[in-house]
Amino acid sequence: MAEAPDKAGDPEHTPGGKDTAPDSRETAPDGKEAATGFPLLTVLGLMAGIFAVGSEELVVSPLLVDMAEAFDTTVAVMALSVSTYGIGTAVGALLFAPLGDRVSRRLTLLAGMAVFIVGTVLCALATGPGVFFTGRALAGLATGAFVPAAYAFVGDQIPFRHRGRAMGIVVSSWSLSLVLGVPVGAYIGQWTGWRWTFGVLSILGAFVMLVLLRTRDQRRPADGPPEAAGPAARGWTRSAARVLLLPRVAVYVLATFLNMLGFYGMYTFLGSALDYRFGIDSPLTSLMILLYGLGFATSFATGKWADDQGKERVLVGLLAGLVPALVVIPLVARWTPVLVLCLFLWGAMQSLVVTLLSTLLSECSHRHRGTVLAFYSLATNIAVALGAALLGPLFTAHGLSAVGWTCAGITLVAFGLSGWAYLHGDERNPPDARREKVMAHED
Repeated sequence: MAEAPDKAGDPEHTPGGKDTAPDSRETAPDGKEAATGFPLLTVLGLMAGIFAVGSEELVVSPLLVDMAEAFDTTVAVMALSVSTYGIGTAVGALLFAPLGDRVSRRLTLLAGMAVFIVGTVLCALATGPGVFFTGRALAGLATGAFVPAAYAFVGDQIPFRHRGRAMGIVVSSWSLSLVLGVPVGAYIGQWTGWRWTFGVLSILGAFVMLVLLRTRDQRRPADGPPEAAGPAARGWTRSAARVLLLPRVAVYVLATFLNMLGFYGMYTFLGSALDYRFGIDSPLTSLMILLYGLGFATSFATGKWADDQGKERVLVGLLAGLVPALVVIPLVARWTPVLVLCLFLWGAMQSLVVTLLSTLLSECSHRHRGTVLAFYSLATNIAVALGAALLGPLFTAHGLSAVGWTCAGITLVAFGLSGWAYLHGDERNPPDARREKVMAHED
């Protein structure tokens, strides 16, 4: 799922201990303001890369039945490939994210996409579950390397006056992978075989590499390298422990983990349940996944509404709504019109929950925002791994309804945590007062 990068233009902490806003101009070596246009090719490459890895992560759900039959195994066993991918992503982020700070973000992007291509080709050509799982692990490692580097690359290479627009386009690729990538991948799998789905994704990965190789650096040498290498990296353990003690960070990280565990537990097996409902060759499964994706894309419109109403209050209400939704979806699978509505509403609620949790965490600390969001990413990817692994046997033995009840119970705990944070929070205080309070705690 989408990791929330720092918003362009937020104050950045400097070694001197002061928060200074970045200058709104790009400076060329001769001291004059650089006149650079919007770097469309760079943004296109990053957008296509995140679209590819996002589609790879999510497209397995509607293909599980076909893959289980091809390898003569069960859906629960093949669902473990989702866990493998999630573990690979978490490990990849921890191992390779520092490479961009110390060596080159462009090299990290290219290496990550190269490994993604190798892993995806292995999935397409797999002769058994072992080879397929190896390919998924490699693709997960590549995702863990590529996504953080892509967000950082925007900050390093995109001129400041274009950075907000560029970041918005790049982050929107996650929604696009749900709305377009998963349904298209499912259609390809149904009409030409699931192997071709991974084949097409590997071709898309090659296109991304070609685009990134053709991009040029937008920032000037005077800008210098990223400031974060060295001491910040060496003090990560101390910073991480300190961050977890900040107000509401641990609560929201745990709520993120539980929400994503409930989401992936249900979503992983939704495609298989719909295949059993409509038939393996029916296009209705892909259509249902598309409707969920369309609901997920509504956060573009609902985000402003959440700002107006209060992010913490809206989060509590949405998590309360997700609890019955996860129970109802398996029960209404027989009534297609009702199922359509429920899937769309589920996507809309889940999308805004993800947006609000990442935003609220990013606001918990201005000085340690990167470390806070690293915990957010780690919680998400552990949930990806555990959701399929823990709920696969339950789905095999008792079906989607049992999974729905379990995921609803998990989400209920997340609702309780968000409610506690809201009751003990300070959302009603003006933003400046809240920021002063956070910075005082950090000092």
